[in-house]
Amino acid sequence: MKLYKISTLLFLCLSTPSWALSNDTEQPIYIDSDNQELDIQKNIVTFTGNVILRQGSIDIRADKVVITRPNGQDGQETIDAYGKPATFHQIMDDGKPIDGASLKMRYETAIDFLKMTDEAILIQEGSEIQGNVITYKIDEQRLVAESGKTKRVTTILQPKNLNKK
Repeated sequence: MKLYKISTLLFLCLSTPSWALSNDTEQPIYIDSDNQELDIQKNIVTFTGNVILRQGSIDIRADKVVITRPNGQDGQETIDAYGKPATFHQIMDDGKPIDGASLKMRYETAIDFLKMTDEAILIQEGSEIQGNVITYKIDEQRLVAESGKTKRVTTILQPKNLNKK
């Protein structure tokens, strides 16, 4: 029963009416990097070296970012970010930030799906989830954290009074 209450509380903490600013995905994407390689036939762009990707309030920092557009279809992009760790920061509609980090992140634009793999952590208002894999289905506001072979999923919830200071 206690696990159910904690899971429910965690769900309420991390699923607000809007995960991020409503218009983030309507903004242009800006990418700065030390190097860029384009494979026109495969529709793949690879950015390496101190990569900074920004779209609206979204800010991703990584060692390498690979953007794939299958069959050249707009709106079907897959963005893979790699780092030690790769990080992201985003502002929600209520003005509160959410931060994450992992060794690998994958975002599939067509289905609004984010997957963070290897040493994944998600932080919002001091509360956090750590696991081997964290997935988030944005349009359904469904988050799943999975453990690895040697570590369990760890959740740290901050009391409301702490967040008001």
